[in-house]
Amino acid sequence: MEREQAGKILDRFRAVVDMEIARALEKGLDIPLYDMIRYHLGLDRTGAGTPAPATGKRVRAALCCLSSEAVGGEAQAAAPAAAAVELIHSFTLLHDDVADGDATRRGRAAVWKRWGVAHAITAGDALFSLANLVAAKLTERGVPTAESLAVVEELNAAALAVCEGQQMDISYEGRADVSVDDYLAMVERKTAALMAAACGAGACVGGGSVESAAALREFGRQLGLGFQIRDDILGMWGGPSELGKPVGTDLKRNKRSLPILHALDAVGGKLAAQLAEGVTSDEEAAQIAARMQEIGSRAFCEGMARSFLARGCEALEHVNLQVGPREQLRVLASYLVERTQ
Repeated sequence: MEREQAGKILDRFRAVVDMEIARALEKGLDIPLYDMIRYHLGLDRTGAGTPAPATGKRVRAALCCLSSEAVGGEAQAAAPAAAAVELIHSFTLLHDDVADGDATRRGRAAVWKRWGVAHAITAGDALFSLANLVAAKLTERGVPTAESLAVVEELNAAALAVCEGQQMDISYEGRADVSVDDYLAMVERKTAALMAAACGAGACVGGGSVESAAALREFGRQLGLGFQIRDDILGMWGGPSELGKPVGTDLKRNKRSLPILHALDAVGGKLAAQLAEGVTSDEEAAQIAARMQEIGSRAFCEGMARSFLARGCEALEHVNLQVGPREQLRVLASYLVERTQ
């Protein structure tokens, strides 16, 4: 039931956001660069989206629109900000695939795998530029100049934080001195910063108070932490058909996801040595994941994800928000942190 409700919430904003993105891509019909971008975004040349998962869920865009509604604004006015958030997120995913060597994204070949690394990097750069151009359209929707500039600044600050988090994530691979606090500091940048900015931008566009915007940012930040932990859980114990990409990658890359950090703390040097030696097969990765579940790594991660979800929802309790959008934010957050795909 919750999944169905969340799906309806996400679908409510998908068309308006995709149309905003399509407008930004209209002039590029004769340039191959834009075909790569449309492919990555799951859009065809008319701007219509293909069914999920090729398009992604447009989660951050929905958070932006809902946050605008929560403070009494309109989703339509927030559409440029929501589209900009989605384009920034897509830019980071495109470059992440290159950095991590992930050959698939949402069940099909990643851009770098289909067109090459150089083209993928260029397409990612273009997505970032498009995000700023789209955000600049806010004034055309009646958003005051000061608020429009504040949104652009917030989104760019979040994009920079994502880059910081990605660099931290890469630098943690194989290290023995990474703590859970280190992991959370990385996730706060890599994942939570953009979710917080999506909510903050929506509140700003909707004309919310300073207090309301701060509460919505905190909701987005806590949600982002829980969301990433759920991603780590699915990456360890999910399935390719659920994720659209292979599982076990974190083990093979000797990354420091939360499940791996818990397991390393629980069993010590034996697992560290095995990871350092190299996990090369799906079978070996599955065996390690099963052992990690036995020692409680999955339960630990699920408990932490739920605690962040509770904190996020609590942040919405102490400010004056529209009841309907606030409840939809809670439903969406609960689904995202408890999801199985």
